[in-house]
Amino acid sequence: MLKRIALNLCVIICGVACASVLAQQTTEPQREANEMFPQWSHDGKKIAFTSDRDGDPEIYVMNADGSNPVRLTHAPGRDAHPYFSRDGRRIVFQSPRANGEDTNIYVMNADGSNLVQLTNLKGFAGVPVYSPDEKIIVFQWRESNNWDDGKKWRICTMNADGSNFRVITSGEANDQVPGWSREGKRLLFYSDRTGKNQIYTMKPDGTEVQRLVTTAFNDNTASWSPDNKKISFTSDRDGNSEIYVMDANGENVRRKTNTPDIERSAAWSPDGKRIAFSSDGEKSREIYVMNADGSNLVCLTRTAK
Repeated sequence: MLKRIALNLCVIICGVACASVLAQQTTEPQREANEMFPQWSHDGKKIAFTSDRDGDPEIYVMNADGSNPVRLTHAPGRDAHPYFSRDGRRIVFQSPRANGEDTNIYVMNADGSNLVQLTNLKGFAGVPVYSPDEKIIVFQWRESNNWDDGKKWRICTMNADGSNFRVITSGEANDQVPGWSREGKRLLFYSDRTGKNQIYTMKPDGTEVQRLVTTAFNDNTASWSPDNKKISFTSDRDGNSEIYVMDANGENVRRKTNTPDIERSAAWSPDGKRIAFSSDGEKSREIYVMNADGSNLVCLTRTAK
């Protein structure tokens, strides 16, 4: 009798334990840190990026091999989209730190010191990029934080010290993520002017707008290679957001990644031999680097953590 009771208790305990294990296995996996928006220093030795590994999205810098990540900012809110000056001494980025609502453009030394606010705009100003001569910063701006009011993203420029603010696109469509050509004569951006995100170029004053490729899919976040001969971008044309490269005239499109994850924010190394990007996996968003032909894929941030 006692043996039968003990056996029944064992069955009950094992059943509860198995149910607990099964529940843990079927629970949504807890998401780890998100590493985003990689940008190379112009000497190719450093990569600046955004990470929430310490609980809040902040700007970090690491060596180009992923080692020695250093946190540069310490403020509530989403500090993001860092971009190095050519001499590597300064970083421009976006932050809502002033009032927790409006996102503006800031510049700081590459060690995080000497922070200066460059814009004082309502809404959301972000994704700043220095011109090749570093006299001008181009960025995107949406004049409202109400995402249901129909306001559009517009491309803007200003002097590197924050003066001479100009809006250079009309606001009739969402124009986003601008970048400079090597000689500073054209801007690259994407826009939903056709109803889908497509890649365009224009002069820095907003004139002579040209669409590079017309597809039935969304092409986003484009950047010129350092020699101006190629353009990297992300696209869902094959069913998932992947990294592609095309010639600067929009021809010869080649897919460079092929994963089940969502690839974003491709950035060329200064020598044009590698591309860094972020990838959304099941548990985290990580920063990867690969050769420009898509080979030798390496995760930089997982080992750094």
